[in-house]
Amino acid sequence: MKARGPLDRAAFLRGLLALVVLAGCARSLPPPVQPLPGRPAPGAAAAPQPAAPPSAPAVPGRPAGPQPRTEPLAAGPSAPLLVKVGLASDLAAVTLPCCEGEVTVSSGDQVVAVLSPLRVEPAAGSAQHGFYRLQVSALRDEGQARDLAARLARQTGEPADAHFDAGIDLYRIRLGHYGSREEAEADQKRIGALGVTGAWVVSEGAQVSDPALRLTQRGTASLLPGRWLAVATAAGSGTAGMRAEGHRYRGRILIYLNDRGSLNLINELPLEEYLRGVVPSEMGPEQYGQLEALKAQAVAARTYTLKNLGEFSREGYDICATARCQVYSGMEVEHPLSDRAIAETAGQVLLYKGELVDALYSSTCGGHTEDAQVIFPFKQEPYLKGVPCVEAGTVRLDGDLPAGAAFPDELTQRLLPPPSGAAPADALAGRLERLAMLAGLPPPRARLASLDRREVQRFVASTFDLALDTHLLLASEDVAYLVSDPPPGWSEEDRRRAAYLLRSGLVTGPPDRPLAKAEVERMLLAFAELLRVVRREEVSFLSRADGRLTVHAGKEEKVYTLPAHLATFRRSGEEASGAPLGLLPGDGLTLFWQEDHLLAAVQDVDPQGAAYDRSSKWSSWTRFRSDSQIASQVQTRLPGLGYRGFEILSRGVSGRVGKIRIDGLRESVEIEGLAVRWTLDVPDTLFTAKRLEPPNQEPGWLFTGRGWGHGVGMCQVGAYGMALRGHSYRDILLHYYTGVDLGRVRLTSGTGRAAGR
Repeated sequence: MKARGPLDRAAFLRGLLALVVLAGCARSLPPPVQPLPGRPAPGAAAAPQPAAPPSAPAVPGRPAGPQPRTEPLAAGPSAPLLVKVGLASDLAAVTLPCCEGEVTVSSGDQVVAVLSPLRVEPAAGSAQHGFYRLQVSALRDEGQARDLAARLARQTGEPADAHFDAGIDLYRIRLGHYGSREEAEADQKRIGALGVTGAWVVSEGAQVSDPALRLTQRGTASLLPGRWLAVATAAGSGTAGMRAEGHRYRGRILIYLNDRGSLNLINELPLEEYLRGVVPSEMGPEQYGQLEALKAQAVAARTYTLKNLGEFSREGYDICATARCQVYSGMEVEHPLSDRAIAETAGQVLLYKGELVDALYSSTCGGHTEDAQVIFPFKQEPYLKGVPCVEAGTVRLDGDLPAGAAFPDELTQRLLPPPSGAAPADALAGRLERLAMLAGLPPPRARLASLDRREVQRFVASTFDLALDTHLLLASEDVAYLVSDPPPGWSEEDRRRAAYLLRSGLVTGPPDRPLAKAEVERMLLAFAELLRVVRREEVSFLSRADGRLTVHAGKEEKVYTLPAHLATFRRSGEEASGAPLGLLPGDGLTLFWQEDHLLAAVQDVDPQGAAYDRSSKWSSWTRFRSDSQIASQVQTRLPGLGYRGFEILSRGVSGRVGKIRIDGLRESVEIEGLAVRWTLDVPDTLFTAKRLEPPNQEPGWLFTGRGWGHGVGMCQVGAYGMALRGHSYRDILLHYYTGVDLGRVRLTSGTGRAAGR
């Protein structure tokens, strides 16, 4: 479990949140299915709360700012729970644009109207002058960052710490405390001799006293005392939101003077409005347009927010805006479908034995999620267990073809039956004549003497009136490029005709060979589609029931009645052959129609298998890392250790690597959890590693893996896959979080006034 600081957050929320378990939320699901990639990591220990921002005075014994309340709501309107989102850290100045509405800034009791672009800068005194430090590294993993700081402190005898920067989504590791830049540079050489290279000098302020902010507007500067500045629009004004750092946000913007003497930029807004900028950032509605999946994301994001509320209180905000917490992108990403998902799950959260869960989630689990303790060694939550991200069983769709029937031969022969007993050239001529009739063209006047490619090309060009097409739609340069070496005796017209048919996909293959049987069938299908005798429709399968086929076609859902006779083919790679179809929701289908009659269905067999998250491009991956690349990563994360090799020590239930040993020049260090991913620079820790030592090339390791992220909790792409297969958001959540209940929380502010008042 992560440290919570002086306030036990679980106890705090237990006392302040009114949780009502929803009735009828059964835990039963089809066989469990779980995935997940990189997302929230354990957070920093909470420090004492900073002074409250304007309009939210601190209450003794209670964290500053609006809070949930457990007492019954009084009649009349009440203020919603407000969330403070860290947008950026340690800014030297903030410039606020003007003026899309009536905007004011306030600090304490002072209110200033914004009439032109406003620049805000620190103007505090300090208990001591700024000092200098050495920045050694910046890492993603909190545990590894803090371990490195402790290791550096032991090795160098200088103070070291790791500090999260919301602006860059990394933990900065800094060392030392120097009175001058020269002193810092001198020590930079000393620690370089210990193997800690690449550090650079940075300055920090400390122990801010007499906090104040300088406001410059129209060339005139004024001072406002205090650490906080609130920027808000008047009621009914500025419906386009507040602009800051190039983005638009609901609620109000807060500027906080931190203890380092620089500015933190914060967006304060109601929880449900905050989620409108989170859900589409985490699960794009255009790509993952399944309402039930988005509802599951909304509940998980709401729960995660409340569970981790106040995690960055020492920096003036509750939660960060990056993947370290949850990605939050403000108003610009809001979408009607994700807005609907949030509204239809308003107030719903996940509970384990009556308490909020730490609802971790990630992108792609690679077929199985992982136990939390494997990835986050200090987490042992019983509801964060690894589960399979796959469901047994497929929907069968039987056709009337013999097994192994060739595609498109069986389809074209049904559409254009070859005459029995005819010579190959006569048979093809007859079928082309029937195709012309179906397309409404006059019958061919020429005779097809053989299957010689030049003869066939002349015949089809004459039959389907392609003479003008070959001249008007093809440049001379195209002809020279597409048919660079024509057979002897071909005229320029033969060459041009061949180039046009080749580019159009109508007659393909080597120009000096007669048409083979398979080429004849492909040509007939291509001409049938060109002449609109056959229509091809690309769809994705949803369901089959009561003789009806339900599919997604573009953004539409369509239902088709299945005919008594249907040709069905399964395609793996480039080859398709007749077979009954074993379909899963999301499978690609190519339907072939003649007018309103369904002739054939071709299933694209997904090479990623049956997993819920198979639609993710990260369901499988490979990476090669040379020894020097791994050594560079190790130097960044473990300065001074050196690198001679590594060994995998343990794996979790999903197969993810839980721990590795890095062998250095003088000692070995064990790396565990999410830090393994960053150290080896791979998308996930579900991988195998093969040693490659090719001649005349640098040796290294080939990593072959699945998944993207940490793999704990809900798999986002897997949630989408479950929704495609008809599961509700309750099914999804109860599947990925073991033994939880779905509950509801009533969220209102405490004694603080609502945003914008």
